[in-house]
Amino acid sequence: MTPQLKHIFYLLSIHSKNNYLVGGCVRDGFLGLESKDYDIVTDVPYDVAKDCLSGHGWDIKECGEAFLVLVVSKDGEQHEIANFRKEGVYLDGRRPSKVEIGTIEEDAVRRDFTINAIYENPVTGEILDPTGKGLSDIKSRTLRFIGKPKDRIREDYLRVFRFYRFLACKKLNPDVKSFKACREMFTEACKNTTPERIRLELERMV
Repeated sequence: MTPQLKHIFYLLSIHSKNNYLVGGCVRDGFLGLESKDYDIVTDVPYDVAKDCLSGHGWDIKECGEAFLVLVVSKDGEQHEIANFRKEGVYLDGRRPSKVEIGTIEEDAVRRDFTINAIYENPVTGEILDPTGKGLSDIKSRTLRFIGKPKDRIREDYLRVFRFYRFLACKKLNPDVKSFKACREMFTEACKNTTPERIRLELERMV
């Protein structure tokens, strides 16, 4: 962790012990890969986190307040801090209709893949796997959607292309049901995803 990231966790720990890294940095750490993607989740209320960090020299961007995401920067380093969230239904194949404060279990099931729903407290070393499959899938290098694959895809059709990118770039093995869903919904995903978002996924693949 960088000194800035350690500072964030120190400040959050003043108000709660439930502060975690989640997503790419945790996943890549277990896979032995380097990552610069540090997503932070906490149960510290949005306004409390904002006041605490701004009072200790962090610049605050509140552009993500509707999604309970605080964007903070200091010394050229920027991080996103989010509350544990639960989401409403997805109406446009990309964004939820509403976002509310939730539990860590509710936060986990709204994510795409089991290996992206592992939580790590870098201060205590605590590891949490709310889906019950993330750590075993990391061990077997299996890429699996959380819950029903087609439901996860309909929430955000870009996930089909992320699935293929992760297989190629992370050298993972596809879960059979997840792979079948991506194949069956590929044309639907193409129709419901903008060319720009698809292009960005393809560029990340190479």
